[in-house]
Amino acid sequence: MTESESALPVPGKQPAADALAAKLLAVQRLLSALDVEPDVRLRLHLRYMAICTSLKLPAANRTLGALRLDQLMAHAERAKDDDRQGRLNARTERANRDEKPGLN
Repeated sequence: MTESESALPVPGKQPAADALAAKLLAVQRLLSALDVEPDVRLRLHLRYMAICTSLKLPAANRTLGALRLDQLMAHAERAKDDDRQGRLNARTERANRDEKPGLN
């Protein structure tokens, strides 16, 4: 078998690989657009890099990798929602603090 023959896709495995690649891309786009605290962003990116690295190993469990990507995406969405809620609360607290007593 030549090197080019080993690079040919195996029937039945390509759709799973495409789905995993699509999931990796979706998570990468979500993380790059994430507007949260720097430490939260860093932690999520480190997890993403760890998942990517684990998927490159010869004995990689793609099913487990896909599950870990789903969990990372859920955590990123939750961090985005928590950050948005925290900003709304901070604005409300600032507005309440800036109100002049007796003028309400």
